[in-house]
Amino acid sequence: VATAASARIVATAESDLLADAVAMLAADVDVVVATPEGVVLDAAWLALLRDHVILYEDSIAGVDFVPRVVKIATEAAGADLAVSDRPHEPALVSWLRGSIRPRSLLGAVFWGRPGTLRQIDLDTAGEGGDAVSFLLALDQLRRRGRTTVGFTRHARHARLLPERRTGFDSGYGLYRRLEQLAEARRAAAAVGNAAPSHLDLAVERLRLGLELALRSVLGTGGRHNAATFLNGVRAARRDAVAVRRTVVRDLRELR
Repeated sequence: VATAASARIVATAESDLLADAVAMLAADVDVVVATPEGVVLDAAWLALLRDHVILYEDSIAGVDFVPRVVKIATEAAGADLAVSDRPHEPALVSWLRGSIRPRSLLGAVFWGRPGTLRQIDLDTAGEGGDAVSFLLALDQLRRRGRTTVGFTRHARHARLLPERRTGFDSGYGLYRRLEQLAEARRAAAAVGNAAPSHLDLAVERLRLGLELALRSVLGTGGRHNAATFLNGVRAARRDAVAVRRTVVRDLRELR
């Protein structure tokens, strides 16, 4: 990918990750790649990306979702990391979950040509998942050239067990992020500035509900997590409804 003999890695705790990477690497690389914590790329993924950017010069950026998850147990203090031996779901259940799983819950990889990324806002620090941020970045690039969205078998999403965030926190943060996006789009549509997006919020909510229902009914090891995640989603929805009602009431009082 890089014009140099090897790739250069940039890690930062700041939210403006892409801007840091572009500033440091723009003179030396052909493509900038951003991944969230835990996503591990195979060499084959980099080879495929290199071929893609050579063959399709009009392709300026893309997102690859990473559906394959590796759960690593860390319960034993001082022990080596090991793949979790917790009970696996039946193959049919796993396939169904993979088919309907919300894109916002998947690991993802973002790539783009440095020349097109200097003015792009890619906030990976917000709640709701990096996949959402990556898709919103593609929305900003849609008018500059061709963008791609797909899935890759050449990467893994490593997740440490136990999770650092509770299911409630994850559910609340994700639904809150989706609700904020929906509100922003309603506001844009009201003034005639609505634009197509790589993220369909209605479909995303539907996928979220279906996956949680499937885990609650058929899952073997994730029923408790599904229940707490759903409680977080419900709490976020209640708060969103309360905020909208307050805004409507305040507007009526101003008239």
